[in-house]
Amino acid sequence: MSEATFAVELAPVEALKPHPRNYRGHPDDQIAHIVASIQAHGVYRNVVTAQDGTILAGHGVVEACRRLGLPRVPVHRLPLAPDDPRALKVLAGDNEIEHLAEQDDRLLTELLREIKDQDAAGLLGTGYDEMMLANLVFVTRPESEIQDFDEAAQWVGLPGYEAAPDPLKVTVNFANGEDRADFFRRLGVAFTDKTDSIWWPPREREDKLSLKFVEGDDA
Repeated sequence: MSEATFAVELAPVEALKPHPRNYRGHPDDQIAHIVASIQAHGVYRNVVTAQDGTILAGHGVVEACRRLGLPRVPVHRLPLAPDDPRALKVLAGDNEIEHLAEQDDRLLTELLREIKDQDAAGLLGTGYDEMMLANLVFVTRPESEIQDFDEAAQWVGLPGYEAAPDPLKVTVNFANGEDRADFFRRLGVAFTDKTDSIWWPPREREDKLSLKFVEGDDA
């Protein structure tokens, strides 16, 4: 590839326009994180446009720059029309390729807690806030580590959450599967072969699917 392939220009923000087929929106809370990142570190990711200035990648960055009143933004301009299939591939690929990455949620939660504890700005600029981090801890840690949301909130360091006393526990052993089935039947509690603990009185752990997270996108 030639050096021209990687050429970057400083383009006027007002000359850039959203792609009419961009299928991802950028809500205010996401833009606030991008704004905070730009204020702290500058624009460290180039915007990619078609030849006429139509944005292919970096819609959120451009919007954040507009809100900050920045006159120019680094742009990599492709010699393509915005409706060229190659341009549309950039639009889709910038949004979707990242979803193929594998994420270690434990490492992420520990990283975010370290940022929260050591950076005066907290989590603003990471795409997370403290409540989102507590939700992520709750739904990705086993119940042996995090038993309920209050414990997850305490792990994060949210104010107003105190450690709950350790629950009382008892271990029950069975001679065979029939005895185990009879035990759960008498309690009126459903079980599977993977059941290794229950609460009494029975209580349900919160539905993990009901908790919604903001995924990263083309920013």
